[in-house]
Amino acid sequence: MQTGVLSFESIRVAPYRLRPVERARAAATQRTPAFDYLRAFVIGLVVLHHAAMAYCTGGQVAEGGQYMQSSAPIVDTAQWEGFNWVVVLNDSFFMPLMFLLSGLFVRTSLARKGLRRYLGDRLVRLGIPLAAGVLVIVPLSYYASYLQSGGTRDFAAFWQHMVTAGPWPSGPIWFVGALLVIDAISALLLSQEKVQAGVQRLSERLDRLSPTGWFAIFLALSALAYLPALLALGPSLWLTAGPFGVQASRIGLYAFYFAAGVTVGPDRLAAGFSRRWLRWPLFAALVTALFLALHGAPLPAAASGAVMLLFSAAAAAGLLAFAVRFGAHQTAVGRSLGANAYGIYLAHYPIVLWIQYALLQTPLNPVAKGLLVLVAGFGASWLAAGLLRRVPGVARIV
Repeated sequence: MQTGVLSFESIRVAPYRLRPVERARAAATQRTPAFDYLRAFVIGLVVLHHAAMAYCTGGQVAEGGQYMQSSAPIVDTAQWEGFNWVVVLNDSFFMPLMFLLSGLFVRTSLARKGLRRYLGDRLVRLGIPLAAGVLVIVPLSYYASYLQSGGTRDFAAFWQHMVTAGPWPSGPIWFVGALLVIDAISALLLSQEKVQAGVQRLSERLDRLSPTGWFAIFLALSALAYLPALLALGPSLWLTAGPFGVQASRIGLYAFYFAAGVTVGPDRLAAGFSRRWLRWPLFAALVTALFLALHGAPLPAAASGAVMLLFSAAAAAGLLAFAVRFGAHQTAVGRSLGANAYGIYLAHYPIVLWIQYALLQTPLNPVAKGLLVLVAGFGASWLAAGLLRRVPGVARIV
C-alpha cells in the first residue's frame, strides 16, 4: 500500500473488523430491501410535497410571464390549509433523510469498486441526470408555470430565454447536484488512509453505545452543523450558480446527514433500530406533536431551528425503525419501487406540474385535486421510470 493512499482491497477482506457472527449478520442485513423501501417512500413524500404546493392557502400567481415570482410553480384557486402543514412537515425532514440514505452504502461500494470506478459510476449515475434535468426536465416543468403566469412564448423560445437570460431554477434537480458534490468529496476523503481509519474507529465505537446514545450524539452534531449557518444566513437564502442551487443554511446539515450514513453504515443502522423498534415511531409521533404545536410561535431563531432539528432526527429515526422492522422481505411491487425510485424522482416534477395545470379549471375541491395529482403523478412517474429503464443503457443511469 502506498503511503497516504487507501487500499480498498484491505477493506474488502474485513470491512468493519467484526466477529464472524457479526459479519454474517451484517452481510444479511445489507441484502434487506428495507432501505430501498424507505427511499421509495421518501420519494413518494417528495411527490406529495410538490402535489400539495399548488393547493396551499395564500398562494399567489405572478403576472407577465414572471413565473419565479409565483408562490409555487402552479397555484390553484382551490386551496386547503391542511396542505400547508404537509409542506411544512415534509420540508423539515425529508431531504436530510434522503442524504442519510444516500450515504449508507458508500464505504461498501468503495470497497467493492475502488476509487476511480466509484467516481466514474457516480458521474454517470448523477452527472448525466443532472445535465438532462437542468436542460430538459426543469424547462419542461416551469413552462407550465410560465403559461399560468401569462407567458406567451412557445416552448422553444421559452427554453432559449431560460438557459441564456434566466431565471433558470433547478427545481428538485438541486438534490442531484448537491449529492454529486458531497458524494465525490466523501469518496476522495475516504481514499486517504488516515480518514478511513478514523471513520472506522468512530464507527466501531458506536458499537459500545445504545441507539439512544447514537441519537443524542447525532442530534448534538446536527445542531453544530446547522444552527450557526441558520443564524448567520437565515432560512431562505439559496446559493445559486446558473441552474444549480442549494439552500445555504442547510449545506452543513445535508453533508452531516450524508456523513452519518457513511459512518454508521447499513449493518449497524439496521441492527440498532431492530431492537425495541417501537419506541422510535412513538417518540417521532410525540416530537411531531410538539413541532406542530410550536410551529409559528414567536420563538428565537435558534430555538425554532433546534425544534426543527429534533423533529428531523426523530422522524428519521421513526421511519428507519419502521422500515427495518417491516421491510425485511421483498415483494414484486417492492422490487419495482426500489428499482424505479430514482427514476420516479427525476421524472415526477414536470408530470406533477402539468397535471396541476390541466386541473386549474376543473371544479374539484382542493383535497380531491391534491389526491388526484399525487396518485396520477406518482403512477405516471413510476410508469415513465420503468419504460425508460427498458431503453438499452438507461438502467445503469436511473
